[in-house]
Amino acid sequence: MSSADQQQVSPVVETFESGGFWSCRQLNKWLLIIVTLAVGIALGADVIYESLTSAAFPWGLVLAGALSVGCVILLWVCVTYAVPAGLAILALSLFVDGIAYSIILALLLTALTALSSTKRFRRGALAMMVVWGAALGATMPDPATGTLLFLSIGVSLLAAYGIGSSFRQATTARLQSKQDLEQAEANHRKSVAAERKSIARDLHDIVAHDITIIAMQSRAARMRDTEDSYREAVSVIGDSSRAALNDLRRMLALLKDEDIVDDDADTSSASELEVFRGCEAFAARLESLGIIVEKQITGDLSSLSRSTSAALYRMLQECTTNVAKYADEGDTCWITIDIGIDQVSVEVTNTVRRARRRGAGPWSGSSGAGLIGVRDRAQAFGGNATYGYTREGHWQVKIHGVKKS
Repeated sequence: MSSADQQQVSPVVETFESGGFWSCRQLNKWLLIIVTLAVGIALGADVIYESLTSAAFPWGLVLAGALSVGCVILLWVCVTYAVPAGLAILALSLFVDGIAYSIILALLLTALTALSSTKRFRRGALAMMVVWGAALGATMPDPATGTLLFLSIGVSLLAAYGIGSSFRQATTARLQSKQDLEQAEANHRKSVAAERKSIARDLHDIVAHDITIIAMQSRAARMRDTEDSYREAVSVIGDSSRAALNDLRRMLALLKDEDIVDDDADTSSASELEVFRGCEAFAARLESLGIIVEKQITGDLSSLSRSTSAALYRMLQECTTNVAKYADEGDTCWITIDIGIDQVSVEVTNTVRRARRRGAGPWSGSSGAGLIGVRDRAQAFGGNATYGYTREGHWQVKIHGVKKS
């Protein structure tokens, strides 16, 4: 067996070998039936043969047969429990006529212990069987015949042990494959759950951002109550609606690529999420609500991987959505994106009116799904997200330590 195969089966082997001295694997039901029949036929043949060739009735074999019934019953419970009974029968066979039955019993017990018992027990059982073979050879009147019998029994015992070990290894490999399959299925279920969570988070970001912009534009137009404000609101609402549709098309394209959905609709119009484009678009939407926006981007945006850029886009989208939701007209929002050598940090800070500051925070009235989504995305890329009030009394969401790729 190669080193790779040994590493593959080692978890099952370690679990099995770590059991107690008397622990064993349960034998297959059909194998037990075959063994029971073999023991019964061998014993019956020995009794019949001795009855025909001997003047006295073979009471010793009958006693051995009675003990064999208990041995077979114990085999159905556990092989290690049957071995002591089998050794007692083999010891009795040294003093009675008929050796064929005892040899078959020794070979069966050796093979079964090699198949289903732990290393200490099966090697100990093999040693006891070899000692019994030597004792049986010593009972022969002719030393040459006894030596030949011992060698034959020894070779047969080793062959039986090897066959049992081969079947044990095959069983171990099968159990290891089953365990690996179950682990793979569990990992697949976790991946599916994580993908569903990511999809739900994306849907929350898409819908929450654009619907919030639409709602805020409607409220601003109603408060101004002028024809120009209504016209401007309709324009922004139209842009936000188209943006939401494009994001949903992008989501459907991703789901289709991953074979999560089967849709023949054309989704080729979906564009790549990009931080700079998102920053400009989100800032423009905040400015349309009367919020003053100051942007600062340092570093090389082109050095970001596609996945990191998409994640930053979503996090920035959620942060600016909350600014639009809780900031008032005339408030100021600062958006800072710093792209370092290996990591990226994003800060979104906005002024908060004193009346709002009395609460636990701008997100205190929401479900918190946005904050959880931002934090989960940041942690998925090796970073973290914190939020709270600054010393100046501004509300700040800080995303730091995000890997560039």
